[in-house]
Amino acid sequence: MYKKILVIVFLFSVTIQSQNVVKGKLVPPKSYEWIVLYQLKGAKQIYIANTKIKDGSFLINMPSTASNGMYRLMYEMGGNNFIDFIYNNESIELQFNPENLQETLQFLTSEENKIYTKYLRENSTIQHKIDSLQLGYFNLKTQKEKEEVAKKYKEAILKKDSIQSYYEKKSEGKLANHFIHAGKIYSAPEIIATAQEYLNAEKSHYFDSLNMEDQVLLNSTFLTERIMDYVFYLNVSDDVEVQDALYKKAIQEVLQKVTQNISYRSELIATFLYVFSQQENAVVTNYLIENYYSKLPQEYISQEVISQAKENIKLAIGNTAPEITWKEEGVTQTLSKINKADTYILVFWSTGCSHCLNEIPKLYEYTKDNKEVHVIAVALEEDDKAYNNYAKIHVNWSNVLALNKWQNPVVKQYKIKATPTYFILDKNKKIIAKPDHIEDVKKFFEH
Repeated sequence: MYKKILVIVFLFSVTIQSQNVVKGKLVPPKSYEWIVLYQLKGAKQIYIANTKIKDGSFLINMPSTASNGMYRLMYEMGGNNFIDFIYNNESIELQFNPENLQETLQFLTSEENKIYTKYLRENSTIQHKIDSLQLGYFNLKTQKEKEEVAKKYKEAILKKDSIQSYYEKKSEGKLANHFIHAGKIYSAPEIIATAQEYLNAEKSHYFDSLNMEDQVLLNSTFLTERIMDYVFYLNVSDDVEVQDALYKKAIQEVLQKVTQNISYRSELIATFLYVFSQQENAVVTNYLIENYYSKLPQEYISQEVISQAKENIKLAIGNTAPEITWKEEGVTQTLSKINKADTYILVFWSTGCSHCLNEIPKLYEYTKDNKEVHVIAVALEEDDKAYNNYAKIHVNWSNVLALNKWQNPVVKQYKIKATPTYFILDKNKKIIAKPDHIEDVKKFFEH
């Protein structure tokens, strides 16, 4: 009986000890109170657990069902206040200074993460040197200077190749190997003469080390982050139409590489939709829905994703402004049918807003005698007392009373968060500008 009890106790002890944990220490502790654990998968950040930070220390029990892959510890929302680490069914202990994360992050256990962290630091340092030499080369005047920089560049390339080979070999058989191999950023073997040639080379070789079918990479956000960098940082123009064309071309190039894994393709397109719709880029958002998302197999399409994207771009420049209905001298008026000018200023304001009381009189003086511009002023009010007084002053405007202020349906439809808020519409009531202040309104018309 005694032996049976010992066996049970031993088995119970082994079970308890076998649970993997993530243990960390903030040095110094600072004032951070909570840390949250997410799993990074595909294009998603999946919540796993959270715990309180006590005296700078924390401990999170990894669920027994936790799959191997990349995870994220976030100790403050926003910014770069997070640590990504590889989980491969082992406990992990780390420490860091939250105010200087990149320089101080140290894994006390886990060979996976020790190797990967060292690789990231060394690779980043040499890549920064290579980039600095290459970009500085474009501004050099003399042949001697160019030859000296070209020599240093080749030396740096050799060192970079050496670092890459060393860490790829050192990480063989580990999950870290997948990320290290994919982390190799292309650099030309010899320095490039012109900026355009450099950009062309960067773009044409960008995906050389990225295996879009690597399941380990897919079970992280590694591929998604690299893809987003390609679309948004290697395809840039100051011209809006050219920029949208570059975005479309980049998206097409990326999605041509992601054809086998439909689930990831769906997540990736949904991520693009979220980003572009948040930017109120109606052109690219509609392009994504019509040409890619709606053409996925039905089981991979979420109507909620489509609805949210369309809701986000509802007030984007180029779209028709949502309908507004009001009474004017007893006659029902609608925004879509009003025909008083070639251009309209739709302004949401309130008699209880100090900024409005400063800007609205200026706007009235600026527009009252301009027959080409008509103002539709929507006042967010609790009652009509103050509104009626101002309506008598703003006789050349269309004055609209929006009772219940922020809860008014029109106010909600236009997503008004502050007053005054301006929209400039063309004759057909399409949104053509969204100035922030009265001075921006004037600049639009005087440009």
